Amino acid sequence: MSGEQVSPPRGSMHPASILVRDVLVLNETMEFIMRREMDINETDFQAMQHLLKLRSMSPGELAQMLHLTPAATTTVIDRLVTKGHVQRSPHPTDRRRWLVSPSAESVQSAMAMLMPMVLDVDQAVRGYGEHEQRVIVDFLSGVVQSMSSRIAALEQQSEANHDQPHKGTAKGEL
Repeated sequence: MSGEQVSPPRGSMHPASILVRDVLVLNETMEFIMRREMDINETDFQAMQHLLKLRSMSPGELAQMLHLTPAATTTVIDRLVTKGHVQRSPHPTDRRRWLVSPSAESVQSAMAMLMPMVLDVDQAVRGYGEHEQRVIVDFLSGVVQSMSSRIAALEQQSEANHDQPHKGTAKGEL
């Protein structure tokens, strides 16, 4: 990375910033455990995250969200169907299209792993006064906005880097 300091010393950061970083690391650990329990790889897990959030989508929509080709997405869906995590169903209004949805068993399993943590956090937040709860929501909204903005910037930068020819190669060569 071009001369920028990647990780400032922990002592120079606000404790809230350190805790956000800790949440990100713990999230990675939680995802690893869930992938292991579900017996799926990281790409399949990302697909499941989108499906659990949106409940149903076309294979093309899933391909866009995963940044995969339609063929690669079909392979992901096939693996998830084989393991019982998703199901295909005909689109209700377009006979030519299919929808992919998480299976009830997979939703139940994911919720069994996640809900104790979600309920603990909900109980903790509700232990604060109304003003403090608004501050917490405001702070977390800022974290989500910051992460979303950074993701968009990195994706834009990545697309720009992939659109430019590599140094030392003729245009169009790989």
